[in-house]
Amino acid sequence: MRHSVTLQPFGLSFDCAADETILAAAQRCGITLRYGCKHGKCGSCKARIAEGMVDQEGASEAALTGYERDAGLALLCSAYPVEDVVIELADGYREEELSSGPPIAEYSARLSGLRNLTQDIVLVRLDLQQPPAMAFNSGQYVEIEVPGTGSWRAFSMANPAGDDRHADLMIKLLPGGVASEYLRSRARIGDTVALRGPYGQFCLSLGTAPIVMVAGGSGMAPIASMLGWLARQGSRRPITFYYGARSVRDLFWGDELLALQQQLPALRYLPALSESGADDGWTGERGLVTEVLERDCGNLRGAEAYLCGPPPMIDAAIVVLRAKGMFSSRIRFDKFVSTGPNG
Repeated sequence: MRHSVTLQPFGLSFDCAADETILAAAQRCGITLRYGCKHGKCGSCKARIAEGMVDQEGASEAALTGYERDAGLALLCSAYPVEDVVIELADGYREEELSSGPPIAEYSARLSGLRNLTQDIVLVRLDLQQPPAMAFNSGQYVEIEVPGTGSWRAFSMANPAGDDRHADLMIKLLPGGVASEYLRSRARIGDTVALRGPYGQFCLSLGTAPIVMVAGGSGMAPIASMLGWLARQGSRRPITFYYGARSVRDLFWGDELLALQQQLPALRYLPALSESGADDGWTGERGLVTEVLERDCGNLRGAEAYLCGPPPMIDAAIVVLRAKGMFSSRIRFDKFVSTGPNG
């Protein structure tokens, strides 16, 4: 059975199967709705159901409270229509935004590179085979089917937009993780990997505003992609990149960032260690990356921010940025939320 979904105030309609989420149906039809994790945990795809009913038992209580459910709000990535539905999109949507994203497609790729970046982060290179290239925006992510499991996992791309014949992924190895166990024990150069994407709306805006970037762990990936794209454009925008790690051994991508600084003369890179010891030789910033952000930056009215990493870091960074005068509409983020205990 299929149902009609209508997006107001634009009167745009598309069909959605009863076993298909509204977000997935929109993407299938080439309609770009706002979203983040696609798993009902981040709240980025929240919208009001003006007419009709949806089943959204899979939506997280943390991302959609009981009060919000009672008020008619839904997470479109977790909402299945049970009848024809009319959705009232949030203020700020523009009609042209609904068709602005690169096309989403399925690809066959070849595993061509594996490199340890830290003790628990691996750089994976996938060369696209069929189709041989993928258009994407820096900051977006892809989903890969972990060979031999039938399970799909999402990872941000570290290569810049325009570098379209492969996908570089910075993957954090988790205990018991489906992708992690494959990379630890079974992955071999030459493996065939199914890939689909690109997904996500964590992308750079055009303009000349100063940029603040904050990342932790494998949240380095989309920031590296954005910086690489800005370097290719010859950008002269002031950029400050705050990166949080626990210890010296958790820092990586330093040589690549140094090379980017040669192309981006207004780029400042400030790594911060939260568990640095007195005898590790570290002379840089100490403390949580959000504490360094608060100490270092001045008035940020007129600037814009890009945040990527664990939700607590992003939530804390948003508080600091707002206190420093940054408008909420200029803060963009990608919360790395786990798909489950075996993510």
